[in-house]
Amino acid sequence: MAPLLGTLLAIALGCLGVLHLIWAAGGSFPFPNQQSLVRSVVGRRGITQLPSRASVALLGILLFAAAAAAAIMGHSASSLPAMKLALAPVGLFLAAVFLLRGVVGVLPAFERAAPEQPYLSLNRRLYSPLCALIGFGFLALTFLLPNWAWHFSRFTG
Repeated sequence: MAPLLGTLLAIALGCLGVLHLIWAAGGSFPFPNQQSLVRSVVGRRGITQLPSRASVALLGILLFAAAAAAAIMGHSASSLPAMKLALAPVGLFLAAVFLLRGVVGVLPAFERAAPEQPYLSLNRRLYSPLCALIGFGFLALTFLLPNWAWHFSRFTG
C-alpha cells in the first residue's frame, strides 16, 4: 500500500512542480495566455500578473521536495536507516501543510481575499480538495511507516 501511495503522491506533486517551473519560466500552460493563468491560479482582486518568478520557482522546487519525500516514505523507509528518524516528523509536517491549505481554502475569509473568477470556482472544485487529499495521503504514508510512533515519540519526549 505504501509504495503505491508514495508513487501516486510523488507523481502528482512532481507534475505540480513542473507546472510551477513552466510558469516561472514565463509559460502559461495549460491556459491560453498569462492573464488567464493569473486569474485562474492566483485569484486576488485586480491581479494582472503572477507573483515574482523566483517565488513561483521556489514553490515548484518545494513541490519537488515534497514529491521526493513521498517517494522516500513510500519506497525506501525501511532501507534508509539514517532517514527513518526524520521521516515521521516530515510526513506529519507535510500532512499538516496540505490539510491546512485544503481547509483554509474553503473558508469564507479566504474566498473574500481571493474572489477572482475562475480562481474561486477552481479553488472550490479542484485546488482545495486536491490539497486536502494530498494531506491525507501524507498522513497515511506517515502511519504506514515502520515504527512511526516510536520515531515520532523521540522528538516529542
